Amino acid sequence: MRLQGLFKVNGKNYFTVGAQVRNSNSLSEEIMEENWKAADIIGFNTLAASVHWNKMEKSEGKYDFSQVDMLIRGSERHGKRLILLWFGAWKNGTSQYIPDWMKTQTERYIRAETVVHQKIMALSPHCVESLKAECRAFENLMRYLKGRDRKGIVLGVQVENEAGHLGTPRDYSLSGEKIYRENVPEKVLEWLNREGAPEDPVTRSWKENGGKKSGNWQELFGNDSAELCTAYAFAVYINQVAEAGRKIYNLPVYTNVWLGEMYNRVPGIDYPCGGAVSKVLGLWKYLAPSIEAVCPDNYFKDFRSYDEVCGRYARKDNPLYIPETGYSALSAVNVVHAVGEHGLCGVHCFGIEHMLDGDGFIREESREFCHLVKILKEGVPLIEKYQGTDAFYTVTQYEGSSAQYFDFGDFVGRAVFTNPLEDDYSDGQKPYMDAAHTSEECYQVRAKGFIIYEGKGSFYVVGEGFRLNLIRKQAIELMTTGVRISNFQNLRHQEYLELSEGHMGSDGIYEAERARTGDEADYGIWVHYDTGVVHAVLNLD
Repeated sequence: MRLQGLFKVNGKNYFTVGAQVRNSNSLSEEIMEENWKAADIIGFNTLAASVHWNKMEKSEGKYDFSQVDMLIRGSERHGKRLILLWFGAWKNGTSQYIPDWMKTQTERYIRAETVVHQKIMALSPHCVESLKAECRAFENLMRYLKGRDRKGIVLGVQVENEAGHLGTPRDYSLSGEKIYRENVPEKVLEWLNREGAPEDPVTRSWKENGGKKSGNWQELFGNDSAELCTAYAFAVYINQVAEAGRKIYNLPVYTNVWLGEMYNRVPGIDYPCGGAVSKVLGLWKYLAPSIEAVCPDNYFKDFRSYDEVCGRYARKDNPLYIPETGYSALSAVNVVHAVGEHGLCGVHCFGIEHMLDGDGFIREESREFCHLVKILKEGVPLIEKYQGTDAFYTVTQYEGSSAQYFDFGDFVGRAVFTNPLEDDYSDGQKPYMDAAHTSEECYQVRAKGFIIYEGKGSFYVVGEGFRLNLIRKQAIELMTTGVRISNFQNLRHQEYLELSEGHMGSDGIYEAERARTGDEADYGIWVHYDTGVVHAVLNLD
């Protein structure tokens, strides 16, 4: 899928390779300085940090932007871009970050209630007073950013954090019950009856309940009515907050999602009900045009779940950006897959504080994700140019895999993995790379990376844990001669016009820095996270 950028720098797409700090750590300049240093060590180009409504507006109508100023100053000092996370009315399905003066005025700022009318610690999305207060606060935040951030450090703002409410599928308060019993709004009916509407869970639910042209939520959607009523309310509310802020300062605004694919998938219990889970994503996008992207917090490690989530959120009307993911080796491989198969335009892993130990060294469990950071940064110019084209290939290694086959048109290729991961068909060899890459650690990584084939024998390769072996497509008699049928002979008879390590310059032109010859070329086109971009040009004459 062709790259749809969410963030821009100087009018061009900006691929974020970043991390998110833990929720409360953005309050302390001392702790943030440690986070900035960690970002420097790992090589992130972006950091995401939260802005707390209860700290910004301790007294109603009086705003303190010292936290925001501190975050921007840190970004400037360390040469990083910044994404601000607005912890407003909802954070992870509750309303812990609203100001104290809202928490104590429960008659004015109404909380959602369960079916037995127990108030939960989550504002009702139907509360007009809450909406007015948050719109004012978000407007003031955006106004401050517009005046303060003259250097364009802030790429965008996340509005809310994993919105929805936990503890109940809908608001059973008097106001919530009244809205639930009223006719479904025309905006929803308009969406259901649009021409050429693709089948999705919401339209299926509507049709299974008779496809009525009018009626209340229960009448139109049956068992799904509670979640759909709640999703409508949250989408409309959050869109109005985003719209209010973007009128002041038109930065990209997105919202993130606690996935509906979690646990037993019961709304309000296993995930915050009302958020833009994949089940309601189409309707949510229609109701919230001021939200530039709805972004999944994808922590799944297993390939199938990670892939399914990415596929559901990568849409023509929704650029795929993952604001939270894990930092395991499998997470790193999954991110590479998402870049190639789903047009991923940026990623942040959660909890930069845990990626380094107390002495400032990279922890073993985050080692491969830190490698990925360097691989992505080297590959971004190639990703931006070739993502979504026939020239772009990804290498991803999962359990039981020791190689990956490619058909490049006039070449066939195998990415042979240095760590076979229990594959019985592996040749078990550890091919030589160079004198700087002989330690066991260089081999004990999962294969991951990108191959770009421009045609006419020109390959760019970036990644780690694999070597690319190529055989030119010729008459079968030539492909089965002694120098081709033997892997040992074939690799030593490649007709390289160039084989080098280097980097993509600011103008997008490759700059060679180190030639590979002899031993460094005899085992295929190998890559490691610290070798930059490897460029190979083969003679086709």
